[in-house]
Amino acid sequence: MQALTPELKTLLAQLSQHLQSESDKNPSLVEIWDAWVADLDLPPQTKAGHYHFMRRQIVKAGNPLSLDTAWFTASTLAPASYNSRLWLLKKMSAWAVVGNLLSTNPWLKIKQRKKAKEVIRPFSQEETTKIIVGFEEAYPAWAPFAKFLFLSGCRMSEAIGLQWKHVDFRRQEICICESLPLLPLSNYERERKSTKTGSVRFLEVNAELAKLLEQVKPASAKPDELVFTNPTQTNHVDSHNFRNRWIKVLKDADIPYRRPHIIRHSFASHAIEQGIPLTGVAYLLGHSDTRMVATTYGHLINRPSLPNIL
Repeated sequence: MQALTPELKTLLAQLSQHLQSESDKNPSLVEIWDAWVADLDLPPQTKAGHYHFMRRQIVKAGNPLSLDTAWFTASTLAPASYNSRLWLLKKMSAWAVVGNLLSTNPWLKIKQRKKAKEVIRPFSQEETTKIIVGFEEAYPAWAPFAKFLFLSGCRMSEAIGLQWKHVDFRRQEICICESLPLLPLSNYERERKSTKTGSVRFLEVNAELAKLLEQVKPASAKPDELVFTNPTQTNHVDSHNFRNRWIKVLKDADIPYRRPHIIRHSFASHAIEQGIPLTGVAYLLGHSDTRMVATTYGHLINRPSLPNIL
């Protein structure tokens, strides 16, 4: 635990006034939460993420007592959100027990929610062609970005953050080393970072990618300029606008809806079916090892045919 600041010492002193005996050690949850978060001394951007949403949920629940868990276990949060917030509550209460603010950690007995196994339905080559044609006909300015996602298998934040300095036409390769993810609590503002896993990978520019990049490259492209911008040629791609058009394109093409991230799953699935080894697929996706690929796409590897019975 870090050295206590004067402000945190004051907060803890005020909180301790309510804890005169073991039976009294059940203050309101916001009191404990705020003291814990203050002690963590988190950067504003981190605090604006899960920590902000957890506090908002606590307040919305009526600021229950620290030993009360029913308000949380009765929530309808999706398993991923439920489990990440449960982890925060367990860490907070463990900190409070060590600091003698709580007598026990009530969250230790609460189990995580099991995630339903997602059935991934990759886009077929026929569906992919229909989607690209749909963009070219209805939203031609967005077609290059959609096509790049299919051809590269990049995360959307990586494609949005791609700059011309990352494209080497002489060596015929693209360096995927940065991304432009959304800032917490923002619908549009983004911040340049490394890739999600911190990996650096080089994608070979095949004929289709070369044709696409030549199509969108300005006559005097500057190294720090984005490869893909909004159709107005201002700032980065707005993922919300893209998704709105994505929904309409799939509907018009009579293709069952799948979120844009399934493009990446489709890329991996087709790579495996075409014989690219797991190590190669993991590299192309930007994973540090093959575990994620084997877990997600294991059903595609050496899948046997049904035996002839009749």
